[in-house]
Amino acid sequence: MASPAPDPGVAAGLGTGDIAGLRQVLQNRNFRRLWLAQVAAQLGDKFFAFSLLLSIYALTGQYISDAVLLLAYTIPSVLLSVPAGLTADRRDKRRLMIGANASRAVLVLLVAVLELTGVAQHQAAPLYLITLVFAGAGQFFAPAEAASIPVLVRREELLAATSLFTMTVIVTIVVAVPAASLAQRLLGLEGPYYLGCALFVASTAWIWAIRSRLEGGPQLASAIDRQGRSLRHDLRSAYATVRDDRLLRFAFAVLTAALVVVFTIFALSAGYMVHVLGQPAANSYILLVPATAGMVLMGTVVGRSGAAVHRTRTVARGLLATGGAMLVLGVLPQALAHVHVVGALIPIAVGLAVVFGLGLGAVLIPAVTLIQEQTDEATRGTVFGGAFVAINLAIAVPLLVAGLIADAVGASVVIAALGLLLIASAVMANRHQAPAVRPRPGRDTGNGGVPEP
Repeated sequence: MASPAPDPGVAAGLGTGDIAGLRQVLQNRNFRRLWLAQVAAQLGDKFFAFSLLLSIYALTGQYISDAVLLLAYTIPSVLLSVPAGLTADRRDKRRLMIGANASRAVLVLLVAVLELTGVAQHQAAPLYLITLVFAGAGQFFAPAEAASIPVLVRREELLAATSLFTMTVIVTIVVAVPAASLAQRLLGLEGPYYLGCALFVASTAWIWAIRSRLEGGPQLASAIDRQGRSLRHDLRSAYATVRDDRLLRFAFAVLTAALVVVFTIFALSAGYMVHVLGQPAANSYILLVPATAGMVLMGTVVGRSGAAVHRTRTVARGLLATGGAMLVLGVLPQALAHVHVVGALIPIAVGLAVVFGLGLGAVLIPAVTLIQEQTDEATRGTVFGGAFVAINLAIAVPLLVAGLIADAVGASVVIAALGLLLIASAVMANRHQAPAVRPRPGRDTGNGGVPEP
């Protein structure tokens, strides 16, 4: 089934990822609604996650507890991402996103009820259980949203659109952290959950307002049924797509490495702020704000080298910058304490956070864009779903190990070790450059998201 073209008046030929390109892609009304829905959903998710991380760390005082909480987000992905991706390919993506957000709104409100009754202030188990269900609902949102972007924008606009969505994920972390702290002071422990619920409701409303058709449609569903496509067939097809495309393998590998780092840093952030920087856990924005500034800056310039081979070089440099910043952040506290200049720790850490953000932007944005470009509409949801399973399986073990090691020897050692691993990955990525994009039959070609016959 042919995909609808973007709104009239949206100029073609962006493909630069700069500020003008971001403004122009937002002129697409339906894409803008999807992006606003993402903003609200990401803020609601971060309100939920940040508040739970602080609550559970306060209950246990152990890094491993926050690592287990984040694992509760990944376990449903292993079980549900592929079915969710298949559903996104066959069904109405709009309805899937609405259902997922409505469910999460109810679950966030349930945590507020547990806070009011005092249950969440004394027991961590109910919070883990709610997190599992919450993450399960979210699995149906992620592949549907990812697969909707190329339907709503032209191929040459993918880089600008992906840059905007990727930067939004990072920016919402920074906005949500101080906002959740303020909500706790003004409204009590349950305050962030009330706001999180409202944000998911707002996200649902924005998705409801999208007027483009985002479903596979009866023609695609009938074709699937006629071909006898089964779950096993679709999984094999998605695996073959990634296996046979070196560029896809490269993009998924570096995306996995970047997400392992993000999840681990998130799990260790509360303890790192308290024990290493000597700041309250709620002051994580001290490092998140400059990191976001670096991410946004990189997002405005990373698309200027449009060729895929240039993007892989950008990714290698991004891995090197991110790894170097983490390595220094890991060894810096002890080095400064040894020379008795601890007062310089926070200013230097802020500068390193900017470098970290620049490097992360140079990894995430090109990697996600390459995946969008190298998959077609009929299988994109399945590929993303299968990828989410692999990525979350890859995240699970490092996350648990990082929590255990941090409890034993401190967060600084874990951060420094991750930095060294990223530097080694950068060297390998630079030696094994991925080839340039070679469009295959059936791949989107920029005509409003319509695949070639």
